[in-house]
Amino acid sequence: MTDRPSRPVIERWGAPLNLATTAVLAMHGRGQDAADMRALAEQIGETRAAYFAPVAPEGSWYPNPLTDPIDTNQPELDAALQAVEATLTKITWSGFAPARTVLVGFCQGASVLAHHIASSRMPYAGAVLLAGGYLGPEGTRAPVEGRWDGRPVVLGAAQDDPEVPMERVEETADALWRRGADVELVVSPGADHLIFAEQAAAARRLLARVRADVAA
Repeated sequence: MTDRPSRPVIERWGAPLNLATTAVLAMHGRGQDAADMRALAEQIGETRAAYFAPVAPEGSWYPNPLTDPIDTNQPELDAALQAVEATLTKITWSGFAPARTVLVGFCQGASVLAHHIASSRMPYAGAVLLAGGYLGPEGTRAPVEGRWDGRPVVLGAAQDDPEVPMERVEETADALWRRGADVELVVSPGADHLIFAEQAAAARRLLARVRADVAA
């Protein structure tokens, strides 16, 4: 097993820090890197956001399916969660409080962020979790700790995505709803494991809403 670096590579792009209204932690999926999240950012088109993207060693955040026992995805999962914390620390040092920070992830990135949210009491400005859900075998229930009262969350997936059971996406949505989040579940037809146009549009609306809330 290859040792993972203690300090993740974090790429930065988007609005200048002194002009950005929000920060986005953008976490890529399996077999991807930060360039894929740049492409998603361009598709979303939120020009007032500063993006921070941790990069997974060898393009993977954990080795096995998200519904496998959690210990089969260790120690990689813990390293991925540490990368989230390191990126959030960099975002804070850059001048963005949690109330100005949105978590955006696709595939494994969405699952790691969902797992982080489930185990953290900290509410953020919003979250976009596409083709992912919290980790753990069938029957695992996410803890309901901390409040997300009124904070917007978008979850998106294909109805028959073979990599992400719809039941787990719905369970993740329910866990966030029980924490008070304003959850929008965008289910697209088919079995493609990708980001659909309607999901990107929902992410665009969420970021615009957060920008307006920050400016109010």
